[in-house]
Amino acid sequence: MSRMLRFIHAADLHLDSPLRGLQSLPDVLQERLEQGVFRAWDRLVDLAIQVEADAVLLSGDLHDSTHRSLRAVWRLERGMKRLSENGIAVFIIHGNHDPLTEEERWSWPSGVTVFGTDEPSCHLIYDRSGKPVAVVTGMSYGQKAVYDNIALHYPDQPERHVKESLQAGERVGDGNRMASSERLYRIGMLHGTVDGRAEHDPYAPCSRGDLIRKDYDYWALGHIHKREVMQEQPYIVYAGNIQGRHIKETGAKGVYVVDVLEDGTSELVFHPLDDVRWFDESLSLQSIETKQELLESMFASIEGLRGTDRLSCARLTLIGSTPLHSELKRGRLASELEEAWREAERLRLEEGLDAVWPIQLRIHSQAVVDMGAWRESESFAGELIRMTDNVCESDEAVDELIQEALLTLGGNAKLQQWLGSQSIEVRRKWLAEALVLAVDMLQGEEQLT
Repeated sequence: MSRMLRFIHAADLHLDSPLRGLQSLPDVLQERLEQGVFRAWDRLVDLAIQVEADAVLLSGDLHDSTHRSLRAVWRLERGMKRLSENGIAVFIIHGNHDPLTEEERWSWPSGVTVFGTDEPSCHLIYDRSGKPVAVVTGMSYGQKAVYDNIALHYPDQPERHVKESLQAGERVGDGNRMASSERLYRIGMLHGTVDGRAEHDPYAPCSRGDLIRKDYDYWALGHIHKREVMQEQPYIVYAGNIQGRHIKETGAKGVYVVDVLEDGTSELVFHPLDDVRWFDESLSLQSIETKQELLESMFASIEGLRGTDRLSCARLTLIGSTPLHSELKRGRLASELEEAWREAERLRLEEGLDAVWPIQLRIHSQAVVDMGAWRESESFAGELIRMTDNVCESDEAVDELIQEALLTLGGNAKLQQWLGSQSIEVRRKWLAEALVLAVDMLQGEEQLT
């Protein structure tokens, strides 16, 4: 089946945003990191031209704050000009990080549509022959914090709103007609929070049901930096940001290329654009007994993170029981491992190769403890294990013990809120880890009997 429309859904460019959490960087990486988000934007423009997109949708937060640096605006405008020169329409809504105020309005090239702040508005998208094939609806933030459910104000029949400025059947494009009863492919652009997100500010909050009831075909969402296809009929999609900025924004970042077929169905393909990629990985120490094995295992983990023409930044956490626990706990061995990692990447950079730069090497190791033997022993450690076993028979008892342990921190509202969001499985894991730590400390003072 032939394609009727192709558009790119992108969001959260944050062109002014610096990458954070990087220290002790070689000079060769400094400029790479400063330019990372701009390179991602250039790749977006290149991609749109390469795939011959009909439109690019930018769903908010093009900048990182109400202060737009001229450098960022210039880079953005340069990309817009290239899109315009290639006949690609651009549609922009502004979000909480780049609210559209009078003093921040900018004159963009032809073919760029910026949605206003007073109410949602509707615009047509044309194919390369000039035929209207879709209608896109959106609304920008006029201030940083918008707590109203603005999705409720999006029109149920956006074609009718377009026709308020066009007489029914008026000639549009290069001679194609828009019939008065025609239903076009409907796109909604929204920068906001769908179905709540505990870790994000609830800007423009709405439910999935609110969006479904509008009878649109595709909701191009922004604000959440982790890409997610929340639903397919209709499509409700977060594109995520185009460049991860710190260790909490891991994995590939980019955009969706959306093809709309003649029967109105949609096909999505994700395209990574990031120039710097963040990883948060773990390495099991379970079968590692020597420093050589540990070093080799660490380098093997790092090797798996390498990418072509991309800088990788990684945090590696060592977990599990190992005879090396005491040395790792004292800190010197961990420092030597991190320095070996950093030195290996410096040598690769000198050779013009890609790098996996260390952000942090965390130690969450445990001592090798024979819990079974201690459990059967007549010792304080054995009694402690048996008491903990009894506690773990009841979810309520586990919760009560943790609350008692944190009693002195009970006045911390944020801590209590965070604790309340943790599952019983996570709480049991805490208790198990604390028990191993306690028995490890005790086995230096006691003997198995």
